[in-house]
Amino acid sequence: MFVPTWNIVDARVVGHQVAALEPHATVVTYDPRGAGASERPQRGYDFPLHAADALAALEAASVEQAGLVTASRGINAALLLAFDDPKRFDRLAVVAPYMQLETEPDPPDPAWLESLRTDWPGFIVPFMHEVFTEPGSAGVIAEMIAIGLEATPEAVVTQELELDWQRPARLLPQVTCPTLVVHGEADAAVPASLAESIVAAMPNARLELIPDGGHRPDIRTPELVDPLLLEFLVGS
Repeated sequence: MFVPTWNIVDARVVGHQVAALEPHATVVTYDPRGAGASERPQRGYDFPLHAADALAALEAASVEQAGLVTASRGINAALLLAFDDPKRFDRLAVVAPYMQLETEPDPPDPAWLESLRTDWPGFIVPFMHEVFTEPGSAGVIAEMIAIGLEATPEAVVTQELELDWQRPARLLPQVTCPTLVVHGEADAAVPASLAESIVAAMPNARLELIPDGGHRPDIRTPELVDPLLLEFLVGS
């Protein structure tokens, strides 16, 4: 079960992983609210609702038990799922996890939110360059920019105002399922030290570092990440 990351991309970004896993297991993906083919409601973008959407997609696919796969901030909704129903979600794989572990995270900067509304390309273009820092990434960057430009900036702004970062962070010591964290050593968007802190807080987690990897090595270098996911999720 692929839990979406941020609402600036959709299920197309996990195409490599879907292709690698489909011969071995039923794979469920869907587009998050505000992106892809999903609806764009005026509100309702917090982590619990993202978790509820994931559960609804799983039930629509008639899947009773699943491993969870996600990336970046998608770990927050995945943790809610794994904590609320540990028998249903028996393992968790995360690429480049992003959480706010501070006791009281800072609120979003109003000026930044306004810039998202008024200049969406001005955010998407440099952000994708920051995500894919590996040499030879121009084609992937162009593809991800095109996907990001299709998303709805107002949905992202609304989400930033709705999110409660504190509950997922508090759940880390209580999520006991086997957990694999994959992180790029050269991630320019999220430091590897955050992945180390997340793994240290979880009782049954391990960390795999991708040499010279950027923020989304699952997209940029699937040949390095897919074998890790396959071995962890299906034992192949």
